[in-house]
Amino acid sequence: MREEFEFAGARAWKLAGYFWKGEGGKRTLVLVHGYGEHAGRYEEFACWLAENGTSAAAFDLRGHGKSPGKRGHIAAFGEYLEDLHAFLTVLRQRFPDTVLFLLGHSLGGLIVVRYLERYPGSVGGAVLISPALEFAVSVPLWKRALAHAVSHLYPSFSLPSGIAPEALSRDPEVVEAYRRDPLVHRVATARWFVETLRAQREALEEAHRIAAPVLVVYGTADRIISPEVVVRFFEACGSPRKEIFPCDGFYHEPLNEVGKEEVWARVLRWIGEIP
Repeated sequence: MREEFEFAGARAWKLAGYFWKGEGGKRTLVLVHGYGEHAGRYEEFACWLAENGTSAAAFDLRGHGKSPGKRGHIAAFGEYLEDLHAFLTVLRQRFPDTVLFLLGHSLGGLIVVRYLERYPGSVGGAVLISPALEFAVSVPLWKRALAHAVSHLYPSFSLPSGIAPEALSRDPEVVEAYRRDPLVHRVATARWFVETLRAQREALEEAHRIAAPVLVVYGTADRIISPEVVVRFFEACGSPRKEIFPCDGFYHEPLNEVGKEEVWARVLRWIGEIP
């Protein structure tokens, strides 16, 4: 059963939070969703975790899902990190005996990476699912320059994201559900784009700072983010306990793919192995 609640994020914004209690478990996996989606897309996975004794928690990023804010917009990438920090603080207050682990998908993976780099040793470990460390299609320099200019003049200017639903998963039911989901959005602002590019660069530059155990999962056929850069990040990651799990032929969402059960089991097993 999912519990819904509000909590105060950066600048006291009231964000939508969710919790799935796992009976007898002493570990909680905090799910950080990707760009344009929302925590509700992880309902099946979160319920499965709870049924297997691991609690799950999630929240809708600002500008996403049931949380307030212009869709696909941030003033600074640090707002995401402050929101995540506030959410973890709430969880620690409510469940002081649980060990918190992070799982970030896509944009959520980038957020988790930057959080680990800023707050080393703050969680028991982290799972990175297709972290958005670099887009699969390189952005031309002139477009980057234009985005920087617009970000200063009109930061909330929105454009379509260009993400093709069929690039998410080989499962047609997942693709159709994404298309029909009223809480999914497909726009990004100039400021969001510029801030995300900066975060990607810093994530790679500071990978050596990560101290927590890390499991990296990615699809080898991902057309949204660069699998090669994910591998490069893993090699540079400073964690003394790190593992990488390439999913052969998978697209961008290994948790929602044909064959997802193997990924779910690998994540749960890895969390259980961390002392």
